[in-house]
Amino acid sequence: MTTPRWRGTLIYVGSLAAMGAAGFTKFAVLAPEATVAESSTDGASTAQAATTDPATSTDTETTTTDTVTVVGSSVSTRYGPVQVSVTFSAGQITDVQVLQVPGGHHESVQINARATPILAQEVVDAQSAQVDTVSGATYTSEAYAESVQSAIDQRG
Repeated sequence: MTTPRWRGTLIYVGSLAAMGAAGFTKFAVLAPEATVAESSTDGASTAQAATTDPATSTDTETTTTDTVTVVGSSVSTRYGPVQVSVTFSAGQITDVQVLQVPGGHHESVQINARATPILAQEVVDAQSAQVDTVSGATYTSEAYAESVQSAIDQRG
């Protein structure tokens, strides 16, 4: 099976966008007003203005109404770092987004492109970081679960 050449570009651009969003979330305290993306149930994304107060906000949480996104810790593996952000809505895990995955080698990109959606769905289904590893992506799976657990611990 041949993978289209543009697929790697989409993964790369998507990863950059996710890292940029995480950086914006982390450093939004520096801006007087920040635009925060809020996911709706149909998967569309809407922008909403939110004022951040450095005295009351933390550097790893973004809050929109009752939806909170927490950035988990970056976990190093032998192939590279893994980091996720976990979105909670009404106390439930509703989404997990990958911020960093190993991508220094073509095979790593393929493995992680296959494994990360599976891991995200398992976390949402289990409502915890206690998920099975994906065959062929053991290091990524273990680091993914550790990053999810750190986000859950930060959320409390």
